[in-house]
Amino acid sequence: MLVPQFGNTHPATPDGVVSVTFAFTCTGGGKVKLRNEVGGKDVPSAAGTQTCDGSLYQTSVDVSGPAAAIGFSATPVEDDADGGYAYAYYVEKKNLP
Repeated sequence: MLVPQFGNTHPATPDGVVSVTFAFTCTGGGKVKLRNEVGGKDVPSAAGTQTCDGSLYQTSVDVSGPAAAIGFSATPVEDDADGGYAYAYYVEKKNLP
């Protein structure tokens, strides 16, 4: 069930990670505002509003360094957001020589 705000923040990214991609989906017909941050700063190009119709919303953010915290959050913007949600993330790493 969608709650007032949900998400996850990881305190640091592993060595060699150059970007993190977030995938999000929700149901129930409401809308949610999505937000990504790297190193405690919002990534405006990765922000957006998603309609909870089962569509997949995906965005990728560059990581500023190996110690950068990375986070994702979603906040329902309508009272009728009573559906379910799922999110995942995956990393792109540098290839080692």
